[in-house]
Amino acid sequence: MSRLPAALRQLLLRLHFYAGILIAPFLLVSALTGLAYALSYPLEEYLYQDLKTVEPGGEALPLADQVAAVAEAHPDWTVTAVRPAAGAEDSTGVLVDDGTVRESGAVAVVYVDPYTGEVLGDSTTYGSSQAGPVREWVSTLHRSLHLGEPGRLYSELAASWLWVVALGGLVLWIARRRRGGGFWRPKPEGRGRARTLAWHGPVGLWLAAVLLFLSATGLTWSRYAGENVSELRAALSWTTPALTVEQDAASGDHAEHQHSDGAGSSAFAVALLDGVHGAALDAGMSGPVQIALPTGSGTEFLVTGQQRSLPLQQDQVVVDTASGAPVVTEELRFADWPVMAQATNVAIALHMGILFGLANQILLAAAMAALVCMIVWGYRMWWLRRPRGSLVGRPYPRGGLRRLPWPLVAVVVAVAAGVGWFFPLLGISLAVFVAADVAVGLWKRAERPPADGDDEPSVTRRTALATATLAAAVGAGVGKALGSGGHDDGEAGHEHATAGVEPFFGDRQAGIATAAQAHALFAAFDLAAADLASGEALDAAAVAANLEALLRDWSAVSAALAAGEAPPKAAIDGADQFDAEAVASGLDPARLTVTFGIGPAAFAKAGLEAARPSKLAELPEFDGDRLNPAWSGGDLLVQVCGDDQQVVSAAFLELRKRAVGRGTLLWVQQGFSSAPSGGTPRNLMGFKDGSANPEAGSALFDERVWAVDSEPSWFEGGTYQVFRKIRMRLPDWSVLSAEDQNLTFGRERDSGAPLSGGGEFDHPDFEVLDDSGLPAVPADSHVAVVHDAAMVRRGFNYDYGFLTQGDVSSDASGDGHLDGHMHAAHPYDAGLLFVSFQADPQVFIDAQEKMAAGDRLAEFITAEGSGVYAVPSGAPDGGFVGEGLFRS
Repeated sequence: MSRLPAALRQLLLRLHFYAGILIAPFLLVSALTGLAYALSYPLEEYLYQDLKTVEPGGEALPLADQVAAVAEAHPDWTVTAVRPAAGAEDSTGVLVDDGTVRESGAVAVVYVDPYTGEVLGDSTTYGSSQAGPVREWVSTLHRSLHLGEPGRLYSELAASWLWVVALGGLVLWIARRRRGGGFWRPKPEGRGRARTLAWHGPVGLWLAAVLLFLSATGLTWSRYAGENVSELRAALSWTTPALTVEQDAASGDHAEHQHSDGAGSSAFAVALLDGVHGAALDAGMSGPVQIALPTGSGTEFLVTGQQRSLPLQQDQVVVDTASGAPVVTEELRFADWPVMAQATNVAIALHMGILFGLANQILLAAAMAALVCMIVWGYRMWWLRRPRGSLVGRPYPRGGLRRLPWPLVAVVVAVAAGVGWFFPLLGISLAVFVAADVAVGLWKRAERPPADGDDEPSVTRRTALATATLAAAVGAGVGKALGSGGHDDGEAGHEHATAGVEPFFGDRQAGIATAAQAHALFAAFDLAAADLASGEALDAAAVAANLEALLRDWSAVSAALAAGEAPPKAAIDGADQFDAEAVASGLDPARLTVTFGIGPAAFAKAGLEAARPSKLAELPEFDGDRLNPAWSGGDLLVQVCGDDQQVVSAAFLELRKRAVGRGTLLWVQQGFSSAPSGGTPRNLMGFKDGSANPEAGSALFDERVWAVDSEPSWFEGGTYQVFRKIRMRLPDWSVLSAEDQNLTFGRERDSGAPLSGGGEFDHPDFEVLDDSGLPAVPADSHVAVVHDAAMVRRGFNYDYGFLTQGDVSSDASGDGHLDGHMHAAHPYDAGLLFVSFQADPQVFIDAQEKMAAGDRLAEFITAEGSGVYAVPSGAPDGGFVGEGLFRS
């Protein structure tokens, strides 16, 4: 190959570098689990040889007798299929439905000695390769890390990038100028990076074909790219043909992911097994076969060849016994499959390590071991490129794309768009890489303007256009991934991320770890004590039924609104009533979240006292509180947050409507929060609020928030929410000097840093003294009093303005202000809607008691509303929040 243009080589080097550094961890996991899978074959043969092999002992018993022995040993298990012994030393496998649904789709199998009828034992079998428990477990680990559908994304990401890494490295190695050989075989000379490259290049050259093959075949099992592969095969008529019978027992393309199924076979069908087997053999079936029994009154047996190693035996025949004598009515020979369907089947068998038996497995194990070495060598070369004094290596220089001719740029963009569409996860991740790389480049140029002779020219229109076009093109994968349906799973539906959407369903309720939105509405409800129509008092069972129905309806409404969809109609709606469409028409969901909490009294009212979370009890009234019952407590708390106040209000109206007859609205509080891009929001006193919060998703966050100890099982993974309406005496606060305000909080107002020094997020040092010899952070400052409270704050400001009635505020007509301004007739009501989440409400109680005992800030704030609520864990898809409470 001739030398690559310098700009194209630079672009390939940078792509290969990013792919190697950032995707290599996924490839490493895939390689290690693939190595384990290749080694699991001989391990499993050794572990289960006592079940799968027997001593030859003359003539085999009829299949019906062998199945009868299984039925006698396991009378509650239903026989679904039989795998007759294929060799003299093989046992017979009888597939049964034992009532257990396994993650991988494996089914139970009972092994029988065909000569004596002795039941040897039972295990599981997985696919037509007849994998046992070891291979089943390792295969699932390789495919999804036992994490279910989310885990499949790791393997798809690895497979999507594997061919890019392999092909890019191959092109770079072939085009590399070298002297003295070392192209086909390692020729390590010199030291450092050159010596490592002397191994990395030749090994990658020999490995490239295997990696490209594994990437191509592995993607057929993937979630998003696999769907495109299936659509392409269907369009080209390359799909695998299969015979079907009444119970639809046909096998499909990926035998490792399928199993026989049956609802129960008759004794008459079992009695005909030997005749069916004989008819299949007479029709030319040979080697190991599987006979799927008909269910119920069915008369058709499906006999399938089970040999995936050479010579492949994937023939199928249907044997009908309706006339009493087994007759072959349909045949499908592997030789008659479309050529590409045959090739796909062979390729999958090669990928699985069964096409050439042990030799195939050794080849795969060697390839995976070599890939591990390649990854380690790649990281070593990166580390060896590090500048002096640095711990990490340099990336290859940017700028390759802008140096290419425009026609070649167009080709690159077109290829990127096609690749991003067909391999969505690759497109998404590449778009992220490009965007991050551009941002870093612009930041560096802004920080250091290019000097004369700088080899990185400033950003031009051509550069910006090329980069933006590339980023948009590879981002085609985003739309494809988010808009595609299920692949290979048969699932009815999936949640799809959309702009402005915070998913409602999940392990945790949204609105807790979610980044704070701009607007919030808090509403408390009491459960109805009497029937709306008759006025008769409701007993505990009826209250519990109302609570369950309310949480179910609220969850359905919230899930729809959070996804930007119209909610289901309320029971009180007429045919033409649909409030949400009118109130929030044309608006996106604006990161809407709805979070539900249950108050202490609700459990007693609903007769669920035994299921009440262990730490849920009414909060005491603390010194300095002036609580208004109209703004406190409640059996249920609804927290509605979003970036659009119109959307928040629309959601609340829909939720309130569902409470008619089930609950009574007690109070509503509305708040807002604004933060500079990525910064900490400020309260109305001008200070940053939430600087001590740990990062969402961190170990410290989880430790502080999620309740796990001594809780009823339904509440595990939930949290406790404290709500306080705190009015700030802003006229009094406004006359304090900046120094006094800082000393009150113990922080610098502008920076948010503790007065002991450091940055906003540094822990205050209470031993540091100021110039006068006093503690820099006063012992009675707010940060000193509550710095160790193990909670997460998620408060919102409120400003209700000057009230027209003094009796709705804690301001009495005699209250004065330090500046002499009197607002007796129209007190000013603004402050903080304090919200905290904690694993134990006692954390809040302790902090509040410390504040009441000696916190400078207490002089300027008054709590007027208060409540504590148990916030259950999230709702599963299609379920509702608190569902476990009614199942416990």
